[in-house]
Amino acid sequence: MFRGREKELSELNRLYTQNLFQLFILYGRRRVGKTTLLKEFCRGKPHIFYSAEQSNNKLNLEKFSAQIFQYYNEKNLEAFSSWENAIRYVDDKQKAEEEPLILVFDEFPYIANINPALLSILQHLIDHQLKDGKLFLILCGSYMGFMEKEVLSSKSPLFGRRTAQLHMKPFDYRMSMEFLKDFSPEEKLILYSVFGGTAMYLQQIDSHRTVQENIQNLFLKPMGYLYEEPLLLMRQEVQEPGVYCAIIEAIAKGAVKSSEISAKTGEDAAKCLKYIATMRELGILYREVPLEEKETARKTQYGICDPMFRFWYRYVAPNKTLLETDAYNIVWKRKIEPDLNHYMGHAFEIICKEYLMYQNSLGNLPFLFTEIGRWWGTDPQERKEVEIDLAAKGENDYLLGECKWRNELTDYSVFMELKKKGDVFSKKRKCNEIWYILFSKSGFTETLLEEARENQHLILVTIEEILGN
Repeated sequence: MFRGREKELSELNRLYTQNLFQLFILYGRRRVGKTTLLKEFCRGKPHIFYSAEQSNNKLNLEKFSAQIFQYYNEKNLEAFSSWENAIRYVDDKQKAEEEPLILVFDEFPYIANINPALLSILQHLIDHQLKDGKLFLILCGSYMGFMEKEVLSSKSPLFGRRTAQLHMKPFDYRMSMEFLKDFSPEEKLILYSVFGGTAMYLQQIDSHRTVQENIQNLFLKPMGYLYEEPLLLMRQEVQEPGVYCAIIEAIAKGAVKSSEISAKTGEDAAKCLKYIATMRELGILYREVPLEEKETARKTQYGICDPMFRFWYRYVAPNKTLLETDAYNIVWKRKIEPDLNHYMGHAFEIICKEYLMYQNSLGNLPFLFTEIGRWWGTDPQERKEVEIDLAAKGENDYLLGECKWRNELTDYSVFMELKKKGDVFSKKRKCNEIWYILFSKSGFTETLLEEARENQHLILVTIEEILGN
């Protein structure tokens, strides 16, 4: 069942009805739903859908030629001698028809990497032939670094030729809730923090089973759908998955600085940074600096983009030997359950950030922020590092937040501690006004609720409010 990408599908259909040449660039990491969206878009329309393979140029061209001949019901023809001839043939055929033809190259980087001239060939075709027709050409890829540098950048031969593009991302927590309607608010957020916003993973969740049962069945059992998933994805993308996996596991266990990652893995720091750069291009890792710091700041930290990767490398990868002996109950009871609240601490911060971004888009916050992230720095008086879970800026106004995933009410002392951190944060800044926002899994004490009623610069948010309940 197709759901969750209705807006993107509607926009594609709008472009299709223009009856003009289109070059649509679609990219995003694996399993995010790109192919599903394209297949839904192609449904009921004339289309040739070619999924490139990790093979050589000759075999890809032969298979593409076979699909063309199959579409036009033509037999006993030799494969095209070049990609240019194949695409010209399709375009000539399309021009004899009234309805636009959709031509999809899925996993486009596979063929563009082995045939670097293909991008220039497409440029020439667009400029001298395709632009005058109705071909709806789609280039789709999972290797985001390639798509951004070689297809979308100003140095690409295709620069200025695209008519639309989409960086397709996993669902945020709000859209993911559509798959989790039968669970409690707390369970919904836990499941999102484990499975992430990938529709294919969310669809595996059984609403008739508990959170524990779903995690055990899908992650912890050797036949589970997600038991090997990250390894399978890594093997598709990189040649030395062992080193990459060691780096991800180190980050999943709390090593967020390059020096910490190097120490945990035993790999040279420069080598780690090289591998990290590749994983950032693949959309697996992200780089983070404190709010308003330059991108080149030495305070850089790294994190894992996908909750499923983060959970898997934190709990599945280190316990593979146990899990291979069907000790999934022991792993749950001794490794996961006691640590789950700690795991959820960081996950809850990400959810709260998504909540703020959504509220900001609706204009529901005291000011419109243009930057959001985290902040960490040194308290000069106490000579220790302090961290603020969420920090957002709009001109000279700031919103500082703390996220508490605890089995107890959040009390007044948490607010006072955040204000203290805010004092350190604001010392070297020209601040107009500062607002404070507290998120709590279990709610707030009456003292803190009373403070929020009297203090217009304090906002309190429960998980029911995050979920819109």
